[in-house]
Amino acid sequence: MRAILSSNIKRHRSRRGWSQAKLAEEANISTNFLSDIETGKKWPYPETLMNLGKALNVEVYELFKPEEAIPNDIGVVLTRYTEEASLKLTQMVSNSLESLRKEYLTEGE
Repeated sequence: MRAILSSNIKRHRSRRGWSQAKLAEEANISTNFLSDIETGKKWPYPETLMNLGKALNVEVYELFKPEEAIPNDIGVVLTRYTEEASLKLTQMVSNSLESLRKEYLTEGE
């Protein structure tokens, strides 16, 4: 449970581009305490969890959900998908044009 909590807090903080100091300030806790929570050394009180959720703009239960199998850098996945889709689309267009070329050349003979 601690590992999931600490991972989720770090992930949500990183997505916002916040330092530990920024999140600690927003959640009204010390940077050292946040660091201890993120490393699993300390367990936050319910009020602290509520402050963290509010600061991160997530429901508290979301801090305890195991991370889905989505890469941290979704941009890498989208870039790869875009490249693959572009390649397949180019191949489809080329194949269609080649078929049309062959069809018109055959009709003209």
